[in-house]
Amino acid sequence: MVKVADWIADRYQRLQEWAQERFADDPREAEIAKYSVLAVCVAGVGLLVLVLFWLAVTVLTAIIQGVANGVVTGGTWALEQVADWKLTEVVTTPVHAYITANAAGLPTGAEAIWSAWAVTGPILWLLCWLTGSSWSLRLAWFLYGTGSVAMVYSATPAGGRMLATGIAVLSWGVLSVFALRGIHRRPATHVHPAPPPTTALEQLRTRLDEQFSEVQTRLTSMEAAVNDQLAARRAEQHDR
Repeated sequence: MVKVADWIADRYQRLQEWAQERFADDPREAEIAKYSVLAVCVAGVGLLVLVLFWLAVTVLTAIIQGVANGVVTGGTWALEQVADWKLTEVVTTPVHAYITANAAGLPTGAEAIWSAWAVTGPILWLLCWLTGSSWSLRLAWFLYGTGSVAMVYSATPAGGRMLATGIAVLSWGVLSVFALRGIHRRPATHVHPAPPPTTALEQLRTRLDEQFSEVQTRLTSMEAAVNDQLAARRAEQHDR
């Protein structure tokens, strides 16, 4: 910054010298020429700054869009991989079958409800894991898990119903370890004992002690004053 300021001051000094040499006979024309050159330079610098700012915003926007698209694509791919996992299909397949079988008379299609269920779980888990203290989110997570387990139990064939339900409960429990972290934490409460009550007798005794101390202080100061006077008189008699 210091070098830039020195460079600007040097160029301004040269501009003044050029204007004075070029229009030495007319100081007014020199001032006009100097400020005209300054205006052109300021306009050029301002235009350059605007162009650089526009380029920076454009590049930054493109980077943000690219990162966002990458995150969305990666997240979608990860969810698809998790959904296609055989152990995950023990839970997702019965849930999808239950939603498809019971969404016939609803205004919203079965696929829309299925997508909402698939998206709600990760969102609730992430919010519970990040906040760690919201009971409303924990209640929503509990209801979501209970509903999912109930759908798995209802739509799984009788031969593997109990096993599929157990896997659903186990999966939801493992995820709840992270979602419900910090559930035992409570703000520390410090209880300070109240001061013992003061009786009327104790108040009277305290006041008498204060008054006695005040009287003793006054007597001490009076005694010191009398001693000083006696010492002064003895000194006068000794001088005579």
